[in-house]
Amino acid sequence: MKDIIVLDLETQKTFDEVGGFQSKHHLLGVSVVGVYSYNLDKYRGFKEKDFPELLELFKNTELVIGFNSKAFDFPVLQPYYKDFDLATIPHLDILEEVVHALGHRLKLDSVANSTLGYGKSGSGLDAIMYYRNNDWDKLIKYCLDDVKVTKEVYDYGLKHGNIWYHNSGQKEPIVARWFDKANQTPIKNLVEKALADGEQLEIDYMDESGQVTKRKIDIQALKGNKIKAFCHMRDALRVFDIDRIKDAKIVGKMKSFQNSLL
Repeated sequence: MKDIIVLDLETQKTFDEVGGFQSKHHLLGVSVVGVYSYNLDKYRGFKEKDFPELLELFKNTELVIGFNSKAFDFPVLQPYYKDFDLATIPHLDILEEVVHALGHRLKLDSVANSTLGYGKSGSGLDAIMYYRNNDWDKLIKYCLDDVKVTKEVYDYGLKHGNIWYHNSGQKEPIVARWFDKANQTPIKNLVEKALADGEQLEIDYMDESGQVTKRKIDIQALKGNKIKAFCHMRDALRVFDIDRIKDAKIVGKMKSFQNSLL
């Protein structure tokens, strides 16, 4: 079975050091490539010595997911693969989806903060400093943190049908066109169906600390993105935010419809 991977890379140099942005990507050099594999459910950093192994991964990949990866990551990485055209790999660039929807660019950090409630762990200049200090552990962690953020934004769109951005202080949706290809039901639609039909939901819910736990809930009310529901894990009524639900499925009829809860 071919893989789906999420990719990000860090460079050895800045654009200022190679003479500017115009067609100078090949001069930047790659310090590390970070990858998440859906088949393996694993994150890994690839140094230059590992690039032959990374090539084999590319050859067994049916989709690469990134953020500004078509215009930046692949042009920077391509010089390392003289006999393989990276552009032949099917590719979803989330920044392209943002530009398609809005007509202008947004930073990954901005989209992630609006969509996930958290963003990047630093800047590309930090990564270059780690590389020059030979601090590989920090460099790889930084790169894989970016991979994780990109993956979580992609997964959110896959499950919810949209991602988010802030426009003049207001949170607004961006349609996730990759959702349609996944043939899934948006989580909010599942919530509405469960409430209307008296069905119980099993959810993977991320709390404010970022920890994700599996819970079974019986929904009592829905207002906007806020759910009032009986949580069987807590054995009590709780308020849940739809944006923090990572996955959901209907598992049967509600079991907590008691007059005392209404």
